[in-house]
Amino acid sequence: MSDMNEHEEGEIVDLDTCSKKKSILIAAAIVAVLGFVGYSYIFLCIHYIIGGFAAAGSFAKRHSITISAGTGAKLGAVSSFLGMLVAFGVFAIVFFNGFTEADFETAREEILRKFYEDGQPEAAEFAENLTLEQVRPLVVGVMLAAGSALSLIQGALGGIIGASVFKRGPKAQ
Repeated sequence: MSDMNEHEEGEIVDLDTCSKKKSILIAAAIVAVLGFVGYSYIFLCIHYIIGGFAAAGSFAKRHSITISAGTGAKLGAVSSFLGMLVAFGVFAIVFFNGFTEADFETAREEILRKFYEDGQPEAAEFAENLTLEQVRPLVVGVMLAAGSALSLIQGALGGIIGASVFKRGPKAQ
């Protein structure tokens, strides 16, 4: 039996009868894979918008329905957030295991040089006292907070765009 549902013209489809899981997982996988492409971050984290768009489009197409902007936003936000968590999990493992004390020292020396050049000796003194064990949780926390906010907002935006583009049949409520 096909995932696609056949609906009559003018019918209003109950959203509770349509499974969202497959569309969300497909879009989350897209977000996670694109999350490993550095250029997606350069282009303002476009992979979150693409994931939201894919979630709404996949859902509308699979069920041959037209979804509201609110439904598209929910699908997009959830799928982008899940994809961000997967990509972030891999990043955290690499960051905790692959970023060595020597790498940290090189980065800290560059930061110290920049602070002194910019005339900020207080900031340089503070940075001199930091250790890798102090910096790791801070970096992970900031990235998790920023990634969560960006993925939810941009995923919702992508879902809204996807919902407006993919009008496939009767309205779903």
